[in-house]
Amino acid sequence: MERNPYYWCVDANGNQLPYVDEVVFSVVTEPEVRKLQIQEGSVDYVHGAFIPIGLGDISGMKSTQNQHDMDVLLWDSGSGTGSVFFFNYDYPEPGLRRLIRNPKFRQALSYGFNRAEAQKAIYYNTGEKTTGTYSPKSIEYQVNDEGKQVYRTWRDAYVDFDPDKAAQMLDELGVVDSDGDGVRELPGGGKLRIRIDVPADVSAEHSSKNNLLKADWEKLDIAVEINPIAPEAFGDQWQNGQLMAQSSWEVGDGPDHITGPWWFVPIEPARWAPLHGRMWSLRGTPEENQETDVDPWKRTPPRVDPEPGSPIARLWEMYDRAKSETDALARHRIVWDMVRIHIEDGPFFMGTVANYPQVTMRKKELRNVPARDQLALGGMVNTWAHPTPAVYDPEAYYWENPDAHT
Repeated sequence: MERNPYYWCVDANGNQLPYVDEVVFSVVTEPEVRKLQIQEGSVDYVHGAFIPIGLGDISGMKSTQNQHDMDVLLWDSGSGTGSVFFFNYDYPEPGLRRLIRNPKFRQALSYGFNRAEAQKAIYYNTGEKTTGTYSPKSIEYQVNDEGKQVYRTWRDAYVDFDPDKAAQMLDELGVVDSDGDGVRELPGGGKLRIRIDVPADVSAEHSSKNNLLKADWEKLDIAVEINPIAPEAFGDQWQNGQLMAQSSWEVGDGPDHITGPWWFVPIEPARWAPLHGRMWSLRGTPEENQETDVDPWKRTPPRVDPEPGSPIARLWEMYDRAKSETDALARHRIVWDMVRIHIEDGPFFMGTVANYPQVTMRKKELRNVPARDQLALGGMVNTWAHPTPAVYDPEAYYWENPDAHT
């Protein structure tokens, strides 16, 4: 990327920005090769959201600091979940779909997950254990004390590790070991097996979390299988509603719930209610009213209308109101009411650890790269709707000794 001499910004002294003349991006597909290049000093700037340098790499990066001459900075990730798990709310098998849609089942599984162990093993005791929310940096949680309380209520709703309570809730749902083989069945009989579908190239963070999740749920006498799928096939299978559960993403979205609402409201088919999301995406098109007499799971493409009064129907209605609400506080209040649906009828997605640190590295002579305490909210790296590092003024980065970096 070459410097634009007509860029619209100047600094306080009237000097034309950006300061640097050129930015070169190196694309390396092998993570260990990338780490080696950084440690050898061939990289000037590392942005942790895009390079797999995590908390587990900090010690190695600091021990080789004499070679790479880089400072290791920790910005807040702004993640609302860390590694996230969610069922397919629109799973095609009716018996299991009824169970998945029962919030008590999902709440029981949340109580059965030992997040403290994951926090220690994966996130090095950083961040905050969470049921799973939008980014804690979102404006609806920052605007006033009521918003802060809404966030804490959602975060803490089903976060406690309480396997006895989880087992009791499963018993009350009829998810019991009815045939005496040591494994719980579906209510009324039939095999219950939770299949955690993941792309085969899933990262170490998610893989480690999934193994802990599997072990915790198996202690509740639930059969759990981790099912790797070819990455190129995964997206289509999920969007057509064929897979049972997903556990290889995170929810980092913000800076508000309405700008990037895809985790908050099913409006596209990539997340927790794919067939509802597909139906939303077809609203106002000729396809919306086609195949109305066809089984929703056999339509082309598969798509489902929400039942009147259902959580998704209410989320859709509130989302429509929020988009057209011009008063900011009134819009925030609609969002808070939508959060309450996620609490009472959720969790629709299940978080692990929120707002863990994200690693940023920069050569010591590269100036104006902010530290965490220089950022208003400590950073907000992981969200897709908040362009980082663009919002942190990289046009003002400069070399203390530019002649040494030509």
